[in-house]
Amino acid sequence: MLTGVRRLLRLDPGLRPPSINSCDAADFFSALDKFQRGAFRCLRLRYPERGSDSFCKLVAVKAANAFAAAYHFRNRHSALVSRPVQLQVDPTNACHLHCPSCLHSANIAWASRFDWPLATLRLGEFDEFCREFGPFATRIALFRDGEPLPESLVGSGLDRLVAAIDGASTATYSRYRRGGDFGLVIDNLRSIVRARRAQSSLKPWLVWQFLAFEHNVHEVEAAAALAREIGVDQLVVAKPYSVEHDDPSIKVAERAPFGERLFAEPRNWCAATERASVTRNAEGIDAIFHESWMDRYEGVGGIERESRSPGSACTWLYYSLTMDAARRITPCCLPPMGAPEPRHLVYANFNGKNTGEVVNSFDATRARRDCRSGRTRDVDVQRASPYCVTCTEMPPPPMMPDVAGYLLSVDERRGLPAAIPTALAASRLFAWPHNEEENSEFSV
Repeated sequence: MLTGVRRLLRLDPGLRPPSINSCDAADFFSALDKFQRGAFRCLRLRYPERGSDSFCKLVAVKAANAFAAAYHFRNRHSALVSRPVQLQVDPTNACHLHCPSCLHSANIAWASRFDWPLATLRLGEFDEFCREFGPFATRIALFRDGEPLPESLVGSGLDRLVAAIDGASTATYSRYRRGGDFGLVIDNLRSIVRARRAQSSLKPWLVWQFLAFEHNVHEVEAAAALAREIGVDQLVVAKPYSVEHDDPSIKVAERAPFGERLFAEPRNWCAATERASVTRNAEGIDAIFHESWMDRYEGVGGIERESRSPGSACTWLYYSLTMDAARRITPCCLPPMGAPEPRHLVYANFNGKNTGEVVNSFDATRARRDCRSGRTRDVDVQRASPYCVTCTEMPPPPMMPDVAGYLLSVDERRGLPAAIPTALAASRLFAWPHNEEENSEFSV
């Protein structure tokens, strides 16, 4: 009786994070299976109502997958059992803007260097992608180098909408967002806020992103005032990449009030109705939950036992996966360039059934093995070398897979012990910027 009460009150310390410092992969994945079952039991105690079974299984799978990804990164494995924690999808490869340095730039000499076919992702293709990767991921972004045009945004369930508005006036905004209509953008923001209020919805969380250049930094405060007046939830003033190689007149601001400003209280995205909604995928979730991590590990065919040096891997290769509208798979946010450029980044094509081949494609595994070392081993002379091998760009992610924050958000009743999100927050895989020291890696 006492044991049951202690568990109900979350006083039972039995569920602990699996150790990512384990040298033996079989031991780790065996422990991960035990952890996933324990996480489900903890969550079910807190969410006993009918319809929560699938929700609890899904959260347990996502938590276990995050630890698997952290384990692979800690040991610099080239083949992964884990699935991507973060997903990026271009619903369309088209965009009507012509921002300098973008692959859609009006500068033909620059834009022609990119390998970017026009395409639009079909809904069925997107469903296939989400069915294969969604149960393991904690975040999906519908953008990269195309411009999605979602309808009925408020009713779609979209959690977060980022509006890229680099100015508080037509003249300033259009200096960089060429082809854009400042008035229309502001009207659309107002319409979304009105619709959100009419539907008594907290979604989507609205972010005004302001890239600070020398020509617009004087309008940051005006943008903040306008954002607050409209009903935007957050302003983010960010430092962009230099675009002077495309347009020398557009210069990055070295001094600006960088950072974020909140105009609303952060919200819990996972209400009871959303927890219950996952039951429509109950059969698929149940199958994924009951497929053991040991079976997945054996299916990969084994992974290296030795560790890599701390500086030998890019985190993008361990937590993220990007698909464009032509269903080409790339490792990060950088768009591929065509010959004779060295940026070979199309590592696979997704056909709806080749999940393992996408995650552990020839180029992806070779990139993880040799990334940032500048060396290749057993090179196939018939194939271009993965760009990751010699890449020095290390692009900062447009969003970080805040796994700890995700778990705290969806688990509002705190079914998981606090040690679980705390351990994930300590992993270098889920932090930016990265330093090369391993001392901060959790070792529980």
